[in-house]
Amino acid sequence: MYNGDYGATRFSPLRQITTRNVVRLQRVARYKLPEITSFQSGPVVVGRTLYVTSALHTYAIDAVTGRLLWHNKYAATSMGLGTPVRGVAYASGRLFRGTPDGHLLALNARTGRVIWNVSMGDPKRGEYFTVAPIVWRGRGFIGTSGSDVGSIGRVIAFDTGNGRRLWSWAVVPSKGPGADTWSATNPRAGGGMYSSYALDPASGILYVPTGNPGPDFAGSYRPGKNLYTCSAVMLNTRTGAFLGYHQFVPHDVHDWDIAASPVLFTSRAGRRMVAVGGKDGYLYGLDRRLQTVRYKTSVTTHSNTAAPLTPEGTLFAPGTQGGVNWYGPAYSPRTNLLYVPAIDWPTLLKLAGGDTIDFHPGKPFLGSANMFGFSDPNKRQGWLTAVDADTGRVRWKYRSKQPMVAAVTPTAGGVVFTGDFLGNLLALDAATGRVLARKKVAGPVGGGIVTYTVNGRQYVAVSAGMKNDIMMTKTPMSAVDIFALR
Repeated sequence: MYNGDYGATRFSPLRQITTRNVVRLQRVARYKLPEITSFQSGPVVVGRTLYVTSALHTYAIDAVTGRLLWHNKYAATSMGLGTPVRGVAYASGRLFRGTPDGHLLALNARTGRVIWNVSMGDPKRGEYFTVAPIVWRGRGFIGTSGSDVGSIGRVIAFDTGNGRRLWSWAVVPSKGPGADTWSATNPRAGGGMYSSYALDPASGILYVPTGNPGPDFAGSYRPGKNLYTCSAVMLNTRTGAFLGYHQFVPHDVHDWDIAASPVLFTSRAGRRMVAVGGKDGYLYGLDRRLQTVRYKTSVTTHSNTAAPLTPEGTLFAPGTQGGVNWYGPAYSPRTNLLYVPAIDWPTLLKLAGGDTIDFHPGKPFLGSANMFGFSDPNKRQGWLTAVDADTGRVRWKYRSKQPMVAAVTPTAGGVVFTGDFLGNLLALDAATGRVLARKKVAGPVGGGIVTYTVNGRQYVAVSAGMKNDIMMTKTPMSAVDIFALR
């Protein structure tokens, strides 16, 4: 699955590649996609087959040679905001993925043939899918995106056999608890989801990260805390019943979503915890019921966060990109550390004039005069921060000259794999943060990094190459690069 396990820890028990020999990594294969895209996909490896996605395409690749096994292209009726689909879920010989026009697909994992195709979202209302779904006990779970175009995020459970909708839960309530935290007269929007979920098999609880309220920046339009946006929410996997929440940014006006999966783990001290990284630039450690915040640790620069937004412009950090974006923390039981990638890039945002915002479902619904603001490309950097999972204390920090949005994968070999926008696969010592190896890849890394074995040999695969106007990165190719020890 997208994050390696149901707890979304991304930890790999593989240990053939170690702190001593990782310098010997070499690229052994590459699959170049026949498209240049914002390649943010998290590869999923099953046996010897590696699966990746873009907005419309699903690729099955030989995980050793990089040879294309099959390719499926979906014919979308609309493209949402053009956001890439970040991955698949696999179960019982089938792949499950969403589409930019709100459809959900089941594909034959061996051939790529479409088994079923079900409409789950309404693109006219701004609903589309970016989330990589997860599957458990014959049920799949996925969420709609579209907070920035006037839609309300919905968590949807579906039958993996036929795609039938089992239940759905709206992040923004129209009645009942939380409804009074919104304007009583203005249309409501927000709460879209952008990454994936965590799930506790012991309790059957789904942990959902929710996005920003809409309009993103015009807080006067929506007085109140705007529940349940910018939160982690617990739902019953069988019924969809709401079980609890923690809101990290009440009444958000900076686009500080919870964009990445929560992480479920049991710490070295025996605490059953949830870690959440937010675009507000903090790592939160909570109890499993989301009632108690044990720590709140800064993982990037914070400046001018309390200043009001104005039509003349307000400069603040974290900017509208975050903080922690679509790939969140990873946890290693070997070190008892949480590894958190983050963006360090301030935004100058100008509030739109007037007290009212025109609401047109499916159209940009931001409340700003300059979209997501101006971010000076000369003032961007990133961090990978290692945090003690019990205390929240920072153990080490790695600074990058570019934002860090790639996946982080710690291993039992003592190595942490991640990537940067300079086009490097990075291998760091999990205990100290020392860079052990830098290996060039196809382009900026904004996607997943996975490690796996085939016939007793350990490999590392990287989704590389970005074409993203917001991040101001472009690349001549998008590719999966595969590495192994020489």
